[in-house]
Amino acid sequence: MKRLGRLIMLLILIIGFPSFCYARDDSIDWTAEELAFMEEHPVIRLGVDPMFVPFEFFDNDGTYQGITSDYLEIISEKTGLEMQVIKGLTWTEAYEKALHGEVDMLPAISKTSAREQYFLFSEPYYYFKRVIVIRESTENISSIEDLYRQTVAVQKNSSHHSYLAEYPQINLSLYDSVEAALTAVANGTETAFMGNLATTNYLINSTGLTNLKYVAFEAEQQQGLYFSVRNDWPVLIGIIDKTLATITPEERIAINSKWVGATVEPDYGPIYQAILIISGVIILIWLVSIYWILRLRREIEKRKKIQTDLEQAKQEAEAANNIKSSFLARMSHEIRTPLNAITGMAYLVKKTQVTLTQKMYLDRITQSANTMLSIINDILDFSKIEAGKIELERVAFNLDLVIQDVINIVSYKIEEQQLGFKLSKDPKIPNCYFGDAKRIEQILLNLINNATKFTTTGEVAVDVRLVARESNFYHLAFTVSDTGIGMSDEQIKNLFEPFAQGDASINRRFGGTGLGLSIVKSLVEMMNGEIAVYSTEGEGSTFIVELSLEKDQKKEQEYEQQVSSLYFNDIKTLVLEKTGANMNIIDSYLGAFGMHCELTTSPASAVNMLELENGKFSEPFDLLILDYNTPAGGGFKFVEMIQDNRKILKKPRVIMLLPMMREDLFDKLDSQGVDIGIGKPIIPSVLYNGILEIFRTKAIVANQVFKQEDKDSLENNYGILVVEDNKTNQLIAKSLLEPAGFRVWLGNDGQEGIDLFKVHCTEIDLILMDLHMPVLNGYEAAQQIRELSVEIPIVAMTADVIEGVKEKCESYGIHHYISKPFNPEKFVETIRKIASAETKGKENRIKEANSQSIEQNSRKVADAPVLDREEGLRYMGDNAVLYERVLKAYFNENQEVIENLDFAIKAESFQEAAQIVHKVKSSSGSIGAKQLFEIAKDFQKALESGAEKEIINFYSQFVAAMKLLLDTIEPAEDSGGQE
Repeated sequence: MKRLGRLIMLLILIIGFPSFCYARDDSIDWTAEELAFMEEHPVIRLGVDPMFVPFEFFDNDGTYQGITSDYLEIISEKTGLEMQVIKGLTWTEAYEKALHGEVDMLPAISKTSAREQYFLFSEPYYYFKRVIVIRESTENISSIEDLYRQTVAVQKNSSHHSYLAEYPQINLSLYDSVEAALTAVANGTETAFMGNLATTNYLINSTGLTNLKYVAFEAEQQQGLYFSVRNDWPVLIGIIDKTLATITPEERIAINSKWVGATVEPDYGPIYQAILIISGVIILIWLVSIYWILRLRREIEKRKKIQTDLEQAKQEAEAANNIKSSFLARMSHEIRTPLNAITGMAYLVKKTQVTLTQKMYLDRITQSANTMLSIINDILDFSKIEAGKIELERVAFNLDLVIQDVINIVSYKIEEQQLGFKLSKDPKIPNCYFGDAKRIEQILLNLINNATKFTTTGEVAVDVRLVARESNFYHLAFTVSDTGIGMSDEQIKNLFEPFAQGDASINRRFGGTGLGLSIVKSLVEMMNGEIAVYSTEGEGSTFIVELSLEKDQKKEQEYEQQVSSLYFNDIKTLVLEKTGANMNIIDSYLGAFGMHCELTTSPASAVNMLELENGKFSEPFDLLILDYNTPAGGGFKFVEMIQDNRKILKKPRVIMLLPMMREDLFDKLDSQGVDIGIGKPIIPSVLYNGILEIFRTKAIVANQVFKQEDKDSLENNYGILVVEDNKTNQLIAKSLLEPAGFRVWLGNDGQEGIDLFKVHCTEIDLILMDLHMPVLNGYEAAQQIRELSVEIPIVAMTADVIEGVKEKCESYGIHHYISKPFNPEKFVETIRKIASAETKGKENRIKEANSQSIEQNSRKVADAPVLDREEGLRYMGDNAVLYERVLKAYFNENQEVIENLDFAIKAESFQEAAQIVHKVKSSSGSIGAKQLFEIAKDFQKALESGAEKEIINFYSQFVAAMKLLLDTIEPAEDSGGQE
C-alpha cells in the first residue's frame, strides 16, 4: 500500500507540475563550467504569465502552452535541464518572486534598462510589434503623440508599462491582465490600450471583442522576447544562448505558424444569454410602446401644427432678414458713391496751391467723410457680427499713423467741449506691425468718442503700454480713461449689450445707438484680445484693451535704423513745457531718438539757459521745443524775444507745440520765425519727422525725387480704360491716373466700354469697371470683353460691399476689386501693383520651370515600388487578415492628408505641416510603404528647419508617393471587406 501511495503521489507531481526532462545534447560545445552548472542545478524554477497568449498560458486542462513553452521544450531536450513551472501565480506575483530570488527564470519577457538592473537577458528568440488598440468609433489617434493628456490602459509590470512610463504626458491605468484591459477599452471605460500585436489579436478573436481596431506606430522599432535569469547565474545565460543558436529557421517558422496562424473560436455563450435578456426587454418595451403610441397620436397632430407654424414663421423671418440685407446694401451703395466724390475731390484740391490752413480744412473734410463711412461700416459690421461673417485683415501698418488718424478725427469734438487731452506711448513699443489697422482704429475711435461724450469737464487720456513680449509678438495695453460721470456696477454689466446704454436717462441726455461698445468687444475678441472696464460714479471710467500684435520685422528694422541715426546725438535740445507730465513724455521720446535735452517749465529760465550756453564754456542749443501756451504772451512773442536777444549768440531752430484745433496758427509759423509746428497731443513719429525735416531736409527731398523717377519708368505708356457712369468719379479717376503717368480712356456705360476696347485693344493694358451702369452693367460687359481677350486685367470699382460680390466678379472674369470710396493714394498704388505684375513675365517663366521640376519628381516617384507587402506582413506577424485590416484603416485615415498638408504649407504653418507628415511617416513604415516613409523623413526635417526650396521639392515627391500608395491599396481595401 505504501508503494502504491508513492506511485500516486509521483503521478500527481508529474501532472501538476509540467516539466521538460531530456538527455543532454553532447554535440553542443559545453564548457566545463557549464557542465558543472547543469549538474549542480538540474531543476530551473519558472515564473510565467498565465494570460500572455500566444507566448505562454495555461489551457483549459491546466497545461502550460505557447510559443515560449515550445522553445523551453527544445532547451530541455538539448540541455537535460528540468523546467519547473510554478503554478497559481499572476504575472505581477511571478515578477515580484523573481525580484526576490524565489524564481530562477522568467521565460517570456522584454528587456528594459530598469529590468537589466535585476536580471540577465539571453539573446532575443522572438520579435513582436507594439500596437495601440482603440474602439472603431475613436478617431484622431494615429501615433504616440495623440495619446498625450489621455489615460491609457496597460498591463502592470509589462514592458509596455515601462515604455509608457517614459512619457509623463500620458496617464496610465494599470491592469493585472491584458484581457481585462481590452474589455475596458471595448466597453468604453478606457480610451486606449497598448500591448503587443500577437497577444492582442489572439485575445480579441477569442473573446469576440469586435468593436476594436489597431493603430500601428514606430515602424522602425521591433520588440524582442527574451529569457531572463537571476543576475547571479550568468552561466545559465550562456547555456540558453548556445541552445537557441542550434534551433534551425525551419523549427522557428514551425513554432510561429503553430501559434500565430491558429484561429480561435469565440465563446458566444455569454452573447447568446445577453441576446435573450435584451429580447425580453424589447418585447416588454414594445408592449408599453403600443400603449404610448395610441396615447401620443393626438399630441403628434398638435406638434405637426406647431411645426407648420414654426416653418411659416421661419420663412417670414428669413424674408424680413433678406429685406434688411437688401436695404443695407442699397443704402451703403447710395451713400458710398457721393462719399467717393467728396474724398476724391478733396484729395485733388490738396494737390493744388493751397495754404497750410486750407490743407487742414481739406483734411477735416476727408476725415469727416471717413467718419460717415465708419458709421455705415458700423451698421454693416454689426449685421456681419450677428451673422458671424466678419473678417479681419492682416496687413502691415504703422501704429503711430493709426493713433494720429484717431486724434485727427476726435480732436474737433474734444476741443469743442474744451476738454484736456493727454497721450502717452511707451517708447519701447515698436511702430510697425501686421494686423487689421482699420479695426484697431475703429476700437480706439469708439472708446475715445465714448469717453468724450460722457465727460463735461476734466480730461480724456490715452495711454499705450507694453505688457509683455513673446518672440515676435507684442502684447500691448491701450488704456482710455476719462473724468466723466462714471458708471455703477449694474450699468457695467449691461455695457457691452447691443442697443443698450446705462439707463433711459442717459439715453435721453447723451443720445447714441449703443452699438459702439458692443462692436468694440466683438472685434477685440476676434483679435484674441481682452477688454476690461473700471468705473466709479461721479469720478470717471477707464477702459483697457489688450491686444497681441505681430511685429513687422523688416519695416521696424528700417525705422529703428533711421531713428537711431548718430546724427541726432549732437543735436542739443531745450524743452519749454508748462506741464510736467507732457515734459516727461517729450523727454522719453527724445531719448528714444538718441537725443539728450534740458527741461524747464519757466520761460525766464529758458531764456537764461539760452544766454549762458553761448559757446564760451559749453555748446549752444541747436533746437528749442516750445509749448505755445507756456509763455505768458504766447509762443510767437517768446520766439520774437529770443530773436531780438543779442546775448543769445546762436539762435536755435524752433519747433512749436500748438493747441488742438488752432489751424490758424499754422499759417503764421513762417512769418514768426518758427521752423516747424506740431499739433498736440504729441505723437513720437510726428515729432521725429519734424526734427528730421529741420536737420536733414536735403536728404529727404533727394530720396523722394529718386522714388518718383523709379515709378515713372514703370508706368510710362500704360493704358487704362475707365468704364464708369458717374461723371464725378470719371473725373477723379482720370485726375489721379494721368499725373501718375497713365494714359486714360473713359466709357459712360458697359457698351461704350466694349466699343472702346475693340478700337484700342492694342493700347489698353487694364480696365477699371463699375458694376452698376445703364445700358449694359459691368458683369455683362466684362463677360463680353473676356470673349475678346482672356488676359486683359479687369478691376471692379464699386460701392457694393455685401458678401458674394467678389465671388460673382470672379465668375465673370473680374479678378481684382477696389471698393468705393477709395483712398486716392491707395487707389493709385493698387493700379501700380497690378501694372507691375502684368509686365513681369520672367516670374511666370520661373514658376513654369518649377512646375516642370515638380512633374519630373512625380515621374521619378512613379517609377519606384510604392508598397513592400512582404515587409508589411512581417510587421503583422505574417497575419494576412490583420494586414488587410490595417491597410483599410490606413486608406480611410489618410484621405484628407494631401488637402490638409497643402493648406498648412500655403499658410506657412510649417510646424503644423511637420506634424501631419510625422503621423504619415509612422503609419507608412508599419505597412511596408518604405518609399513614402523615407520621403516623409526628409520632408519632416525640411519643414522643421523651414527650408523653402527643399520643402517645394519634397512636397511634390510626398504628394506623388501618397497618391500612388492610396491607389495601390484601394483594391486591397475592397477585397479585404469581402472576406
